Amino acid sequence: MKTYTIGWFIEIDAESPEHAALLALQIQRDPLSLATVFSVQDETGDIRNVDVQPDPTTTTH
Repeated sequence: MKTYTIGWFIEIDAESPEHAALLALQIQRDPLSLATVFSVQDETGDIRNVDVQPDPTTTTH
């Protein structure tokens, strides 16, 4: 098994760092949120952006 470092980045206007973190947490936990892209770095330093939300326009059979 490999180890990965995961990042999720979003710009938020807020009154404080704590308020910004709480707003980001609300967005991340919202089941209807479109904020589903993560930056994934592997052990060699390679970084990929991974969208975990399936594309509704794509069908698989």
